[in-house]
Amino acid sequence: MLDLSLMLPAPRSVLTTLPRAIQRHHSDLLIIGGGAAGLVAALHAAEHVDVTLLTRATPLESNSARAQGGVAAALDENDAPPLHVEDTLIAGAGLCDEQAVAILTHAAPALMFELAALGVPFEQQGDGFALGLEGGHSHRRILHVGDATGWAITNALAKRALAHPRITIREGFQAVDLLKDGERVVGVLALDALGGWHDFLAPATILATGGAGALYGLTSNGPGALGEGIALAYRAGAAIADMEFVQFHPTVMRTKSGEGFLITEAARGEGAILLDVNGRRFMPEYDPRAELAPRDIVARGIFAAMQATNSDHVLLDMTHFSAHTFEHHFPTISARCRAEGLDPATTPIPIAPAAHYLMGGICTDLRGATSLPGLYAAGECACTGVHGANRLASNSLLECMVFGRQAAAAALEALSQGPRIQPNSWTLDVGREPLPTAHLQPQPDWRNELAQLMRTHAGLIRCAEQLRNALSYLDAFPRQISSGQSDAITAANAVLAARLVVAGALIRSESRGAHFRSDYPETSKAWQGHVVFTRGQQPRMVNTIASVNASLKVAA
Repeated sequence: MLDLSLMLPAPRSVLTTLPRAIQRHHSDLLIIGGGAAGLVAALHAAEHVDVTLLTRATPLESNSARAQGGVAAALDENDAPPLHVEDTLIAGAGLCDEQAVAILTHAAPALMFELAALGVPFEQQGDGFALGLEGGHSHRRILHVGDATGWAITNALAKRALAHPRITIREGFQAVDLLKDGERVVGVLALDALGGWHDFLAPATILATGGAGALYGLTSNGPGALGEGIALAYRAGAAIADMEFVQFHPTVMRTKSGEGFLITEAARGEGAILLDVNGRRFMPEYDPRAELAPRDIVARGIFAAMQATNSDHVLLDMTHFSAHTFEHHFPTISARCRAEGLDPATTPIPIAPAAHYLMGGICTDLRGATSLPGLYAAGECACTGVHGANRLASNSLLECMVFGRQAAAAALEALSQGPRIQPNSWTLDVGREPLPTAHLQPQPDWRNELAQLMRTHAGLIRCAEQLRNALSYLDAFPRQISSGQSDAITAANAVLAARLVVAGALIRSESRGAHFRSDYPETSKAWQGHVVFTRGQQPRMVNTIASVNASLKVAA
């Protein structure tokens, strides 16, 4: 019997009282987030309307820019989009939306030529692109710019966006709460770097705020990837799904500073092998594809090898690579390892699984529209149904760009029907809850405390007892903030995102894709659906992500 009784109460606003002095801004389209999804959406929309893009840092500090791996596209003469579809569906473990996957894969080949025309220097072989192989792919279809593909793409997009006369990029802004006129989202309340308050109003808003890997501390993500955009959407009433599916990248090196540094999947695609601390290769015992198995299988194989040897790491061996292969394909990895005092040409790299990618997020239809009128989402904060229970390698940057464009097109279509808001029509009910004082201010070390909690109780291997303990512990963290302190706002929104992850993992009483329950190790047909959370309602299960909006969307 499916238990969907767990509710997650949350106040409508992260603030107990609204700020008094607010500067007001207007644009045709508002985009929150400056990674690949936000930049592509801005560039597409700016051909027709004025766009304001808010970003916490700079576009080159986004997770998109951190992506070492490449972009998947079926360009080989023996490959085709339907084969790319098939590989994506296999990795997604029964939860991919086939229509969404078809949109993604069929758009990929032409998009690669567009990016090359923009100046992205993809590696070449002969007269075409050099195509790499990564885990889960049946053909070579990964385009690379060395091991800094995300940076190269984001840099090219950012340069074009910065030069565009109809795009205004505002850096240093923290999105605090979505603003609504009735059920329609009409913009965002934001805090600038100096503590000033602003509301940015627009007939359409696109969230492109990224994922939540930083909830776990050790991650391939930047420190700002705390799921705050997902928390904003949940507070506003948008449907959220699949939050239990957190992908742990198998090969992340812990640096001297304690941060995670990703060793790209392409290393295993080119022949790197995994050894335990005793020098024994172990992956063939877990899957016939060995190091080229999908990420969830490789990550659990590494975890098992760590447990068997009572170690906190295994070894990624690339010492058999030629000097040309290593320096040509992996210059970023080579430089970073040597900066850490390790020469990967002669010494295997110590690695362990770390939080990498969130398959869940804000439910969207096939065009990026959420369950709230006026609100769209794209990139890692969105749940399009493309990735299902486990993302196929090198589909993430692709999804950012394909569905960033989809969201912009849908927003433009809505805008063509005329503006829907008046300058002073928005409201934000702070929805104060009777919370104890302790809930209104986070502890100074809340990031480390939250990360330790998530790694211990909601990590790679989960069980009901640990997940219930996690929810209990999370009750001690802030849900609402009595001041306008940026870090306190971040804490409250990060904890809400963490609660959504833990609750989804507790509800899904099976193992599927990136979600593994030691107390329910088998996959169950009863759970072949998506767990959806909406504020003020009990969770429910739907067959496809696209169907969520059909049943929840309020008439505009």
